[in-house]
Amino acid sequence: MTQPTLLELAKQGDAQAIASLMNRQLQPKGITVKVALKDACLQIMLESAQVPNQQALVAFIRKGITGLGAASIERVKVYGRQIGEEFPAWNQEFELVVHASSTPSPINTYSTLSNDQNQQLEPPVVTHRNLQSKIASENLRDNNIYYEIEGSNGQIRLTHNRIIISRKGTTAFITQGLKGDKEIPISRITAMQFKRADALTKGYLQFSIQGGIESKGGVFAAVSDENTVMFSELEQLEFEEIKRYVNSVIDTDPLDFDKLRFLELKKLRELRFQDHKEAAEKVITSEKIFWSKKIKPLLIAVIVSFVFVSLAPNGSILHAFAGISLIISGVFVCMAWIKTQ
Repeated sequence: MTQPTLLELAKQGDAQAIASLMNRQLQPKGITVKVALKDACLQIMLESAQVPNQQALVAFIRKGITGLGAASIERVKVYGRQIGEEFPAWNQEFELVVHASSTPSPINTYSTLSNDQNQQLEPPVVTHRNLQSKIASENLRDNNIYYEIEGSNGQIRLTHNRIIISRKGTTAFITQGLKGDKEIPISRITAMQFKRADALTKGYLQFSIQGGIESKGGVFAAVSDENTVMFSELEQLEFEEIKRYVNSVIDTDPLDFDKLRFLELKKLRELRFQDHKEAAEKVITSEKIFWSKKIKPLLIAVIVSFVFVSLAPNGSILHAFAGISLIISGVFVCMAWIKTQ
């Protein structure tokens, strides 16, 4: 029995075969391709030293995928990212509506991209729509699209069907030690415990798993529980979004993964953090101004007290009063100087 060729595998919708065909044409031009197929959607990540040319490359991919005629592919989502960057610079999605009379040869299609990526390529017969890069936090990495949410003692990566808990950072090391990533299939989550954060205590999100034994000791036990991630008030909205999505999957009515609000909430958190930082800086600045204004009169008080101490007779009330005044004003001068530094 002969083994199927790379082209035959690609026509069957094999993601690795499609990636290999595309890399043959694009890698000599400095572009690397990663491909994943999920729920009839072919996800393609293009990486190069410069941001890949969207117009030329999307046209190239449309012709190539249309030429394959793979029945398992209904939609294509293309991402362009500069090497070293975490998030895609752009993305574009289109649906395949292939007409048999106009289907091009896949072999010819994959040789249409010239060295000049800016050329206009003739598009195949498809309908498509451009999408804004509203989910800049999603990545095509190891064939998984995910969101990453930062907590106080760990991180959560949320995929379509898994929760991945990581422990990075000093706080995570102190509370959890040297633990690796823990993957929890959402299908195994039976319940969640959510404690809101406030000004005095951290909040936490705890996952109960079939056959697992979760901690029931509140905030103090949550610090060391491997199924729990803690968060501050600034991070709370993002953890509420995790809870909302996981509940929708448990209820067998999952939310649209691409429309989750993590990017929006992350930007909101950054703005709130900046507001808090600016408010704290204003308080510190106002304190410095206040104490700087006090230094001059306090120095005058020190000098006057020193003069009276020097001139007043020893043992007199004036001498004692001036000595006490000198000590007090000297202490306040030191405090004012420290506050202004």
